[in-house]
Amino acid sequence: MVVRSAFYADLGFSVHKNKNLALNGTDLTTLIQNDRPVYVMNELLIRQHLQTYSRAFQQYYPKSTSIFYASKAFLNLSMANLIKQEDIGLDVCSEGELFIAQKAGVPSYNVLMHGNNKNKAELQAALDAEIYAIVLDSVSEFDMLESLLTTNKPSVMLRVNPTVPVDTHPAMATGVHLSKFGLPLDDRQTLDLIVRLSKHPGVIFKGLHFHIGSQVLDFQGYSDAIDSVIHYLAALKDLGIHIDTLDLGGGLGVSEHESTVKTIESFAKHVCMRLMQRCQYHHISLPKLAIEPGRSIVSQAGCTLYRVGHIKEAEGITFLAVHGGMTDNPRVALYQAKYYACIANRMDEAPVKQYKVVGNCCENGDVLIEDILLPECKTGDVLVVFNTGAYNHSMASQYNKHPIPGIIFVKEHTYAWVTKPQSLEELVQRDITD
Repeated sequence: MVVRSAFYADLGFSVHKNKNLALNGTDLTTLIQNDRPVYVMNELLIRQHLQTYSRAFQQYYPKSTSIFYASKAFLNLSMANLIKQEDIGLDVCSEGELFIAQKAGVPSYNVLMHGNNKNKAELQAALDAEIYAIVLDSVSEFDMLESLLTTNKPSVMLRVNPTVPVDTHPAMATGVHLSKFGLPLDDRQTLDLIVRLSKHPGVIFKGLHFHIGSQVLDFQGYSDAIDSVIHYLAALKDLGIHIDTLDLGGGLGVSEHESTVKTIESFAKHVCMRLMQRCQYHHISLPKLAIEPGRSIVSQAGCTLYRVGHIKEAEGITFLAVHGGMTDNPRVALYQAKYYACIANRMDEAPVKQYKVVGNCCENGDVLIEDILLPECKTGDVLVVFNTGAYNHSMASQYNKHPIPGIIFVKEHTYAWVTKPQSLEELVQRDITD
């Protein structure tokens, strides 16, 4: 039984007295009322992860540190409000994410804007909001920003590409050769833009930003990137250019076998020690430090509930179809992501049969789990898929016109809907007919 392990107990899961799976004391089978999926988020664990990040970086780094939650991983008004309550920054990369941050009342000084192709409307919104910093991605983007400048002096950073290999899916490696993000450190235009920014009277140049990728479990990539960037900062120092802040990006991965809390602690210690060592070696002062965690905050805090539909045998495979699939979790189709699951309403039964868990979309690639051992399943069972808090809701679609599921936040023995399930009427509310 999966939740008997210390790992899943640490995430808030337990077996209810009625043998159903519970989260923070709430019976999960009571949260799915029909044949539609439900996203469930452990609010207590999200807060714990945020507090661990803040505490760990303050412990291991002697200068100022700032945590900006990467909202692309998961965002709605309740999540933005939670971020505000924990006094954590918010990393946004679109006008829509900025709008949600403002709607939730996140202070502008706690908002950082990314994006490799920000348009005038997005840049203007960031200027109007007077946010912490705009992270520039190209020379032409600064040209556009410059055309919008007035009397206010916005803070800006420049995203650079350290060009280091990283052990992750190719589509999630963002700091490698030929990435669309940032400017290469060894490119002349990078240095020219840094000089331009440092001397520009209309902006405050805060520093540099890099991001090596997503779902990164090996810290070596961070070490290599820090080495490369600090070497570059030493060269800038020789030119009389001071970098106030260094943003290490995010990308810390999560697994099904290791607690994220422990990983956050070891990650913070590793990158802080490496950064201090390299700065000391190059005789440069420590910069202020920023970090942008996303997946490691919310992934293990989320699970998705599905109702089991039809089950059939074909060519030696038992297909277990659920009412959901690639519309609410496209990561398997996109990145071949691996997930684990259990039958929430029969936790006392041993797993005895292999299943291929598939969704209800008209795509043969609509697979949630390729092969998993479960108890003998029946139509109407509740399947819980773990580790779905990141990049499931945020990447959900209405393919085949399946409505997007609602979201529930679970505290201690209490829960609340924070995003209602999309209705069928909402599928057509923006359509126009004669």
